[in-house]
Parts: sequence; C-alpha cells; structure tokens
Amino acid sequence: MNAGTAVVPDECAEAAAGTPLDREGVGDLSTRQGSLVLDLGCGNGLFLSALAAREPGSHCLGIEKKDYRVRQAQRRSSALPNARVVKGEVEEMLVQLPPGCVARAYLLFNDPWPKRRHALRRLGQKEFVQLLASRLVPGGSCYFASDSEAYFAWSHRIFARSGWAVSDWLVPRDWPQTEFEQHFLERGVDVHRFCAIWK
Repeated sequence: MNAGTAVVPDECAEAAAGTPLDREGVGDLSTRQGSLVLDLGCGNGLFLSALAAREPGSHCLGIEKKDYRVRQAQRRSSALPNARVVKGEVEEMLVQLPPGCVARAYLLFNDPWPKRRHALRRLGQKEFVQLLASRLVPGGSCYFASDSEAYFAWSHRIFARSGWAVSDWLVPRDWPQTEFEQHFLERGVDVHRFCAIWK
C-alpha cells in the first residue's frame, strides 16, 4: 500500500476466528498469533464493545489505566465473548504480548499533551511505535485519530519516519465512535485520522 492511499477500515480487517477470550491476564494470548485487535487506551469501552459486536470473529483487547474507566469498559463489554479489558499502561501491556500476535491496533483520542514541554508524555513516541510494530503481524495496521491537528501531524511524522506506510483513514458512516469522538463531532470539532501499515 502506498502512502497517500485512502484506507477504509474493513479493507484492513483481519478478523480471526478462535475461542472466546478469558478474562485472566494476557499470557494466554500467546496462542492466538495474529488474531488480536487492540484498543489502546479504551476509555469507557464504547468503541471496544461496538467493534467486538461488529467483528465477532476478532479477539478485541482494550487496555486502560484508569480504574473507573476499566470498570465501565468491563461492564459494557461483559456480554461479548470476544472482548476483554485489562488495566495497565499501554506500553507495559504491549511488552507482555508475544511478537506477531496483533492484527490491528487503534490509538484513538489519547491525551495529546499539547504543551511543548509535555510532548515527551505523548504515547506515540518513536520507542512506542517500534514496540507496537514488533507485536504486529507483517502488514498489520494502526489506526490513529485525534482532535489535535498538531498531535496528528507529530504522530503521522513519527510513524512515517519509523518505516510505516501512512495513509488517510476514511471511516464509513456506521463506523463505531469513542465517547470523545462523539463529543467532538457534536461540537463541530474536526477529527484528524491516519492509518499506518507496518511493512
């Protein structure tokens, strides 16, 4: 895929059939090579649960560090056998996953840390991008969305410079939204998106 090519989510979907996820840790995921779809910073689980319902053949794992949001996401996804939510820092959880087990990852509306002196706190650092790539299958993808144009441009540049093929991400009208996305769109705030494919 060439940079600049618009990507519709279902074109990159690699739904993989398998047994339902149990809700104990992440170690058992090592047996599901290439079957995972990650929601990195899943918040209250609105997007995660909608995605799991939309793709019953995928194993959808949400990672969230805030206790109350973990509880919200777990309640929201509790009836979905292919969804799981774990509490922790995204990078710490990624380290626990074996190489080549992730088909797709979503990095949606995480904190843009807009002040220059806080930029090092952003999740999408070069080291993170390299770690994520090591957990993806060849041709795996990461979908990014933000209300911050500066953060979007910054992340776009880091992914592109780290060897990913970065292109536009076009979402269909029925694509599930996060809680933050709903608020932004209701207020008329522009949302900036890209899709990065690991070569």
